[in-house]
Amino acid sequence: MSAPLTGIKVLDFTHLLPGELTASILCDLGCEIIRIERLTPGLAQQLPPIVKGESLYFWSVRRNEKRLGLDLKREEAKEIVYKLAQNSDIILENFRPGVMSRLGLGYGKIHSLNSRLIYCSISGYGQNTSWSQRPGHDINLQAEAGILHTSRQMNDRPSMPGSLISDFISAAMAAISIATALFEREKTNKGRHLDISMFDSTLWTQCVASAFTAYCGQEPRETEPAYREGLSNYNLFRCQDGRYLAIAPLEPQFWQVFCQRIERPDLTKTKAYGTNDELRTTLETVISKKTLSQWLEIFADADCCVSPVNTIAEAMNFLPARERQLLQDLVHPVLGTIKQIRTPLPFAKKHERIVATFDLRESTAAVLQELGYNQEKQNELAKLGIIQDTPVD
Repeated sequence: MSAPLTGIKVLDFTHLLPGELTASILCDLGCEIIRIERLTPGLAQQLPPIVKGESLYFWSVRRNEKRLGLDLKREEAKEIVYKLAQNSDIILENFRPGVMSRLGLGYGKIHSLNSRLIYCSISGYGQNTSWSQRPGHDINLQAEAGILHTSRQMNDRPSMPGSLISDFISAAMAAISIATALFEREKTNKGRHLDISMFDSTLWTQCVASAFTAYCGQEPRETEPAYREGLSNYNLFRCQDGRYLAIAPLEPQFWQVFCQRIERPDLTKTKAYGTNDELRTTLETVISKKTLSQWLEIFADADCCVSPVNTIAEAMNFLPARERQLLQDLVHPVLGTIKQIRTPLPFAKKHERIVATFDLRESTAAVLQELGYNQEKQNELAKLGIIQDTPVD
């Protein structure tokens, strides 16, 4: 069975993770991705970890893409994009608002060439806000949306986020919006411009925590009960070996099983909701007497919401990850096999072979050949610096 978006063509101008993740989602859904790249390596290709001169960051979300290297400031390069756009379904970009228009590749121009094309722009604060030109990365958006404030350590210092929440949630919102626009196009026969704001997307993750502030006029830590931090039975506890156990037996039936397994049935009558320092201290003492592996053995078949705080390696080898085949192999000519976590959508394409389109020159030549540019014309473009030198057959 083919993936649901097989046959959909995407021109990908993205150079930062939210857009690159969106492209990988669309690829897993079956889209044909043509990635438009600068002629010199961008930021993503320089970010660590670097192994054998290659960025694992860069290749973590690349799969089965075509690559086309162009100097977009040159008119001849724009003409190539115009030709591609006439037969494409989606344009994906995450420059600051206005950059694509200044390049002559904005929504207005592209819409005049192909009214069915869906044009998705991802930016920090939206296309037409007062802060449209303000730069920002994931940590900025998490800070501004209150995530770092609500996940402070016990010493009240915000923690560096362990996951790029803003980047990932923005990519998910972009992919959902694109899929919806494709559905809409079936009825209207017209595309549209999608304006995805990273701040909007990130703030949305706070919709539960924000209920306290919006209604009570207080921060979550100032209310009683304070969801998450104020729940003794929804917390992290240190084990004897320094590892941590995550417990969440919120429901009475789960709480009863949990108390039985830790051999403290007397605690079942204790109020677990709200701030209960005595209960938390008791649980800290109990959990600290055994190692993580001992607790995992005790809770192995327990129906009460208890989990290890896994390392990344442990998470990738966790039972659900294995059974649901969430890892896939990218074949890279220099690095060999690179493990990737696939997009966890029920109809995402399970690639038989995932290939790293490694050589930008070769891929550029192939894309231009399909577009009708023979070797002589490609050589001419290369001499003008519009593309890189292309290999001769």
